[in-house]
Amino acid sequence: MNLIIDRGNTLYKIAVFDNDTLIMEQSFQELTLSVLEKIFHTQRIEKTILCSVGGNVDKEIIEYLESKSIFRNMNDNLQLPISIAYKTPTTLGKDRIASVVGALEIVKGHSVIVIDAGSCICVDYADKDLVYQGGSISPGIKMKYRSLNTFTANLPLLDLAKEEIVVCGAETQECIHSGVINGTLYEIEGFIDYYLQKDNTAEVVLTGGDAELIAKRLNRKVILDKHIVLKGLNVILNANAN
Repeated sequence: MNLIIDRGNTLYKIAVFDNDTLIMEQSFQELTLSVLEKIFHTQRIEKTILCSVGGNVDKEIIEYLESKSIFRNMNDNLQLPISIAYKTPTTLGKDRIASVVGALEIVKGHSVIVIDAGSCICVDYADKDLVYQGGSISPGIKMKYRSLNTFTANLPLLDLAKEEIVVCGAETQECIHSGVINGTLYEIEGFIDYYLQKDNTAEVVLTGGDAELIAKRLNRKVILDKHIVLKGLNVILNANAN
């Protein structure tokens, strides 16, 4: 079995795969040895991959994984099932690479537009020849709410609205919700339209913590899969662990 560890900007996401089947997935604020020991005690882990975009992982965690499994760190030395047409490949987020790899596994034979709606909103495009072309990064929904409060004198910090969000707000809180949520939707719709004008065969894959919220409000068909990054890391691990 494969253990996948994805350290994002907010959480550690951990998954166990039996071949290509996801059998367990959990999220943690912090990753501890006791968490790993429980996983290794209950699962027959043979291979592990770690991807971190949220900072360095404790040395004792790395040493434990190396001692208990065939361990791979998601870095520039790994072989990838895609080509990278990016001007600065060493600065490309490894989670973005994994999301594209995972999405291409789902839409085999098609190009793909991947929208990862988490702490940031990443839009990435790979063509049908499995070449990653690039994309965009912008603030995510929670970051937008926080920035409006942080960088202004009078705007309140709001939680995500549960009620219907109007476009034309008639008071300040409605205006903030409209700007954050509708602005995000129009942003994503615009990027999708741009790529589809260039490549109308592309499939749209939506992932990330806010993926469900966005998918319900988009006026188009998308493939919703919140585990795309984990699935992509599993593919990359299998390609590099033998």
